[in-house]
Amino acid sequence: MKLKTKLPFFTSIILFFSITTVSILSIYQFQREIKNNIHAYRVEATNDIISHLRDIVNISYSMIDNTYKLSTPEAIQEKYGIFLNDTSLQTVRMFTMNMMNVTLGNLRVLRFGVDGYIWINEFDAPYKVKLHPIKPELEGKSWVFYVEDTDQNVYEAFHDSIVAGKGAGRVTYNFYKPGTNERIPKISWVRLYEPLGWVIGTGVYVDYIDKIVAQKEEELRQQINDLVSTISIIGLIFIVGSIVILTIFARTITDPLYSIQLQLYDMSQGKIVEKLSIKRKDEIGEMKKSLDMLIDGIARYSEFAIQIGKANFLAEFERLSSKDVLGNSLIEMRDRLAMAREQEQERLFVERKQQWINEGINRIGDIITISRDIETLSENLIIRLVDYVEAVQGSVFILDFDENDTPFLNLKAMVAYNLKKYVNKKLDIDEGLVGACFMEKAPVNLLDIPDDYIKITTGLGEAKPKNIYITPLKFENKVFGVIELASFNFFDNYYIELIENVCKLFAVSLSTREHFAKKYI
Repeated sequence: MKLKTKLPFFTSIILFFSITTVSILSIYQFQREIKNNIHAYRVEATNDIISHLRDIVNISYSMIDNTYKLSTPEAIQEKYGIFLNDTSLQTVRMFTMNMMNVTLGNLRVLRFGVDGYIWINEFDAPYKVKLHPIKPELEGKSWVFYVEDTDQNVYEAFHDSIVAGKGAGRVTYNFYKPGTNERIPKISWVRLYEPLGWVIGTGVYVDYIDKIVAQKEEELRQQINDLVSTISIIGLIFIVGSIVILTIFARTITDPLYSIQLQLYDMSQGKIVEKLSIKRKDEIGEMKKSLDMLIDGIARYSEFAIQIGKANFLAEFERLSSKDVLGNSLIEMRDRLAMAREQEQERLFVERKQQWINEGINRIGDIITISRDIETLSENLIIRLVDYVEAVQGSVFILDFDENDTPFLNLKAMVAYNLKKYVNKKLDIDEGLVGACFMEKAPVNLLDIPDDYIKITTGLGEAKPKNIYITPLKFENKVFGVIELASFNFFDNYYIELIENVCKLFAVSLSTREHFAKKYI
């Protein structure tokens, strides 16, 4: 069977089973959702009805409260300014009873829904009934009937619910439905009117909620039936249409695939191929586009390899994708070659720095070996050191003692711009940064130079150096002096390494001088 026949045949079979499977799963899922929705709907409907019951009870409560407040002797005296005597009070009480009876009469005829009504009973035992529109024969009497499967009086349950709810509450029990002698489940909401000690209540029978829920469930099931019919019709139309469309376009798919197959075969033989002139926007067009990218990629591979062979490690290369194994390998090879060259350059740079350090130590070390007195040694060394590290100023302080054997730092030599300056200056061994360096026996590398610390005079005026490096002349933990260097540039690490090595040689030389034979710190 050829591809142009297989394509519509097998696709139709797959579509049929796919649509059937999806439909069955969808219907099953909808049925599960119905169960969940029905339960949630029952809870929601019950809560809405209870809220409605609470509103009706609150309205009845307000009617009774308004009547009570407007008809009390206190209210009449406050509103009309009339002070009542005993006879008047008796009249007012009768008037109050008449007004309350009118209000209760209004509540007696109040209805909501099919079976909803308002009743009133006393809050405390023996729980006399004050108003019952459905069973008026109970009014003025104490009536006992029990919550289903318990020994608790329903009116007592009203009392307990109000106490627990701090004035109002919900009670579930069985009661006679209007027009029947059968007691069925009922949900009621009750509230205490405290001035009269009355419980105002209303309720709804559970079968009313059942009817609402059953109606909702029937609507949802009808939606499922409609959905099944719709899916069946659409699925059939879709399958037939797919067979027709796939049959028509089968040849338009197989012909370009054959051309692409031939081109891939030629490429597998290492031949250079031309791009196909296929212009499509479907999967075949994407396949042809991918093939064109591969042809361009092979050309880029070749050019990139040539650039790497020419040691052009900055050559850019655009990979076919992030998963381009060959492209990633070429880039990795370029980066490794570039890294190797960089490491070689770094190694040569390190060797040159070390050679520079060694050369400086040798050149300055010659001065140490040929200079006899400390003054000459200090002058020659600081001149050579300032020149070699490209500093702009340098000073040599040597430990000395006055006639009282008090130690101080004596400025033996100072040089700036290769010119000697003979300056007689003495510093206490703990004075300034030089003294701190001497006492701590540790270098001081000052990068943030205070404005009042030092100024270098040049042909253009005065300028502040960028870096001052102060280091002790120390050997075997004995300090014989201090060298201070100032520069308009920052001393690199290898400059500091040279300075420290020179200072160590200088300190070794000083340790052998007669000047320090008996006195040192």
